[in-house]
Amino acid sequence: MTASDDIYRELGTLLEQAGIAEHALFLNWGYQEPGTLPLTPGESQRQLVLQLVGDTPVNGRQVLDVGCGRGGAAALMLECFKPTSVTGIDLSSGNIAFCRQRYRHPRLRFRVADACLLPQADASVDLLLNIESSGAYQQLSDFWREVWRVLKPGGDFLYADLFTAESLNDVFTALTSLGFEITLQRSIRREVLAARRQNGDRLVQRLLDSQSKGLSEKTLRDYFALPGSAVFDAMESGRIEYYYVRLHKPHDAKSVGHLPASLETRLHQRVERLAAAVKGEDKVSGTGYFPLQTPDRGAALNLFALPYAGGGASIYREWGRDAHWPADWHFCALQLPGRENRIDESGCPHMSDLVAALAEQIAPFAHLPWALVGCSLGCKIAYELAHWFAARHQPPRLLFLMACPAPHIPITHRLSALDDAQFAKEIERLGGTPEAVMRDPEMMRTVGKALRADCALAENYVAPQRLPLSIPALLVQAEDDALVSTEQIAAWQQHFDAPVSVKTLRGGHFFLRQHRVSLEQRLVAALIPALNPPKVKTWFPFGAPTKAGSVICLHHAGGSAASWREWLHPARQAGLEFCPVELPGHGSRYAEDCINELEDLLDQLAILISQAPHPVTLMGHSLGALIAFTLAQRLPAEWINGVIVSARRPPQHATPAPWRHEMSDDALITELNSLGGTPDSVMAQPELLKLFVPILRADFRLTERYLLDDYAHQRQLPLMILGGAQDREVPASELAAWRKWGNRHSEYHMMEGDHFFLHQHQASILPLLTRWLAGGDSDRAKAHADAERID
Repeated sequence: MTASDDIYRELGTLLEQAGIAEHALFLNWGYQEPGTLPLTPGESQRQLVLQLVGDTPVNGRQVLDVGCGRGGAAALMLECFKPTSVTGIDLSSGNIAFCRQRYRHPRLRFRVADACLLPQADASVDLLLNIESSGAYQQLSDFWREVWRVLKPGGDFLYADLFTAESLNDVFTALTSLGFEITLQRSIRREVLAARRQNGDRLVQRLLDSQSKGLSEKTLRDYFALPGSAVFDAMESGRIEYYYVRLHKPHDAKSVGHLPASLETRLHQRVERLAAAVKGEDKVSGTGYFPLQTPDRGAALNLFALPYAGGGASIYREWGRDAHWPADWHFCALQLPGRENRIDESGCPHMSDLVAALAEQIAPFAHLPWALVGCSLGCKIAYELAHWFAARHQPPRLLFLMACPAPHIPITHRLSALDDAQFAKEIERLGGTPEAVMRDPEMMRTVGKALRADCALAENYVAPQRLPLSIPALLVQAEDDALVSTEQIAAWQQHFDAPVSVKTLRGGHFFLRQHRVSLEQRLVAALIPALNPPKVKTWFPFGAPTKAGSVICLHHAGGSAASWREWLHPARQAGLEFCPVELPGHGSRYAEDCINELEDLLDQLAILISQAPHPVTLMGHSLGALIAFTLAQRLPAEWINGVIVSARRPPQHATPAPWRHEMSDDALITELNSLGGTPDSVMAQPELLKLFVPILRADFRLTERYLLDDYAHQRQLPLMILGGAQDREVPASELAAWRKWGNRHSEYHMMEGDHFFLHQHQASILPLLTRWLAGGDSDRAKAHADAERID
């Protein structure tokens, strides 16, 4: 596992003595698609290099192979492509001497050099390869900085090596923090293991027979990662991953980025952790509750994940590693007893016992920011853990719950007491268990222990009645989930008095792996505002809500909080507190980026509203009406007095084409002229229009891409529906469809005017609003059934 010059030199001598030096041109471990015709060792090694290169341009470029070994990859670049030149460097003088003797080509050269102190000039290389070499670098980040230095802007870095499972997040985060763009990252552990299985013992035996003393059989078997070696076993168990990554240095790249000291420290420990993982001595990847990544008191967030029934921590093996994960977050999958590395333990059929055991593992980190993820049965365990810690004033920041009925709904289909044959049949019907396991009676008996225990756990559990959790939650359901209905997902809302949102994905009950990337992105987006709550003063430039009953005002596309300025004094005179919201990128927040995803905006607004005195009224015009309605769906019912929607098509009506956010600037400006609502002072000045159009385009992107999720629970709300009789954008025929979403306390009013009618009728709307909000159930029950025109 070391790439020191001494071992390289000894191996080179040994290959010479065995008479196979001319055939051992590659030192990588090869790539073999499982289930395909076996490749020879040399063919699989060539294939690994070609897989790494993929569609990356090579022709006409300066190529540098760092850690070139015996030159096979460098020579392959000339054989398969037409680069301007290829340079191979290696710390082993023996390897370089061999390469210079073996390869004689005017565009191919070799030299002895340190990967962490490259001799190449700044911005002199187009394409840099590094294959199975960086594991020996003590200062890994120094090597990456050198790669950044020598690569030209627009250059590519092709990188393949071994990583401990828990270090992947650090590696990807560090690379992107330095400035690289990751264009592809892929685990090829299965393919490398398949290639290693094609290598017999003959090579090792031939090398051993050629020496009187020197490298031991164990050292050679580990070096070649042959079946039965410690390295092979570590890969097969998942303690070690084999990844290749394609990275790009942006054309507009400037200076290399900065890495936090804590991340540098962890990277510096990588060699020791890799060696410990190979020996099975690593605390992270060995036994216990955290087989993949351990929680860390120095992390900005520890995320604890719980599997579905019968599942192990490995279902989350790929989570928390991609580039979009913050460097100082730790994704910690919990291993329950009776599975994978804890297969010899008995499962736990009682929720209270399991929660107590898991709480003991989480407690040392609960005073720091933390969150919970659960899938199916794991959601109920997460819910109980949240109550356990909430009672001790250490609640998680967020619950991310997938594919699970609300915890008060009992399990009526009981499986735990069935005999083996009936139990196996039911498990097969439910799905989610690999076919190879189902067809192997011995494996089924082994896995079945944990499955039975989990079934008993679910069957014996019904959540008791107690106060709702004051913790935000994100619920995820599948369109075609035959095991969990939309109503059962929606029933979770009664267990929270904090914002709850629902996301629907395509697929069935076991959608976890299919949608991993989008699930992780949604999770990260929800956690960021939960960890860093929006600054109230920034969002409410005219003053934040100070009392229950405040009206939160949301502006139209391209507008700002100032759109509501003229309402503030009249509203106060009417006994109302109007609090206009300033969205990022608008008005006083012009220097900020606009938010392009509605879900991300709702996450921040929900936490903002959670800090206000409740209940509140949400009022929005056009884009603001869409935001107000969708935001109200995820807030607790008792937080909302009502929602006023103005000049917006109802949620079940898609925005017709052509979409304005896809128009050219000139076409969009023409649309603004016909639509109205943009100040004449802006329309008359091209310089202002150039500044204004990107903001408007971002707002249109929010509203025009919106589609009502038919599978998500939609709560009926007390609505006041307002429209302009001459509004060509949202005609009365469309506006009337809002009634579907209003409860018996709702009202519907049409007024004279076009799309921007609202401010013309301020004097009429404020008394109407005051009466509507002040009225009790008996008054609201008299709400108008037909449109009422107010002139």
